[in-house]
Amino acid sequence: MRTYEALYIIAPTLDDDAIQAVTAGVETLITSNGGVIARSELWGRRKLAYEVKKHSEGFYVLLRFEADPELIKKLDTMFKLSETIIRHLVLHLDERTLKLEAQQQHQREEEARIAATRTRGENDDDDEDDDDDYVNVGRGRRRGRRDEDD
Repeated sequence: MRTYEALYIIAPTLDDDAIQAVTAGVETLITSNGGVIARSELWGRRKLAYEVKKHSEGFYVLLRFEADPELIKKLDTMFKLSETIIRHLVLHLDERTLKLEAQQQHQREEEARIAATRTRGENDDDDEDDDDDYVNVGRGRRRGRRDEDD
């Protein structure tokens, strides 16, 4: 099985229930043919760069899934025949792209962990140093040590 990403745009004339029905239909087609959906994101109503089938807006949906290549042909046929889906694109994600995304995600998590550690240390009153034991009175001036009773 290969990893794919599909982005499709649903006509803006549909209500929320109809949009959910369209996305459920696409997801059902994928899962019923042996595919596994990794992520499904409804981006919401957005303006199109140019008119598509007389629409200037649409509801964007992003899917990441694993499936056999034969399923992509069925999915493409469904997208083309559907009157509610005004534009679509299905991409095969190669291993290099997936590894790069995993590395970037790991780096973001590491940076968030380091930032959380820094802010915890700055606000910690029970440490040994005096960095937070003085009361700030404004304009960079400090006034005496903070009393333990405060």
